[in-house]
This record gives sequence, structure tokens and C-alpha cells, in this order.
Amino acid sequence: MDAEVEASRTLTIMLAAGAVGVAAAEDDARKYVQFVQDYAAMCVSRNAVEILVKSSHGSRTVRVWLDRYNAGVGTGDRSRTDLKPGADPEPLGCSRTLDGGTQEWRVVRAEFSD
Repeated sequence: MDAEVEASRTLTIMLAAGAVGVAAAEDDARKYVQFVQDYAAMCVSRNAVEILVKSSHGSRTVRVWLDRYNAGVGTGDRSRTDLKPGADPEPLGCSRTLDGGTQEWRVVRAEFSD
């Protein structure tokens, strides 16, 4: 009987841990951060596209921290913005700099702010 009780407790703990893991995965704000592109004239003239960031979450605001990279090297520029559900994407800059180097942004951290 003790073995059955212990097995039941172990199964309960495992199921509870799994449920916490699923809830944490569903609450991962990072998966709702999306980078999109637009053909803004100032970028097209550089043979580039404009990079924008938005949230794909339908009801929650995502606070995101981004680092900017130029030619694959971090520039030390970090930005933070709140992405509201359904809002227009926020422009970050062109995919190429004035001197023709590549430019990108990477998510450092994201969390729900509401």
C-alpha cells in the first residue's frame, strides 16, 4: 500500500510540474515579438528595407528590450518599448546603415507589462 501511495504522490508532483511548465511556456512574451519589414523610401534608397517590431499577442502589452547590431557586432544601443495589442509596428531603422553595413535588432528580454 505504501508503494502505491508513493507512486501516486510522485505522479501528482510530475503532473503539477508539467502544468507549471506549460503555463510558463504560454506566458513567454518573447514568442509574441515579431520583426516585420516595410519598403520605406529612405531605406530603399540604400538598397535596404525598414525593420519594424510589433506584438502578435491579441490582448496583452509586451515590453521588449532590443539590442542593435551593425555588421554582426553589438553597438551598445539598447532600446525598450511597449508593444500594445493591435497597434501599428514601431520602426527601428533600415537594414543597412548609411555606409552600406548590415544592421539588425535582437530581442534581449520580453515580458508582459499588464
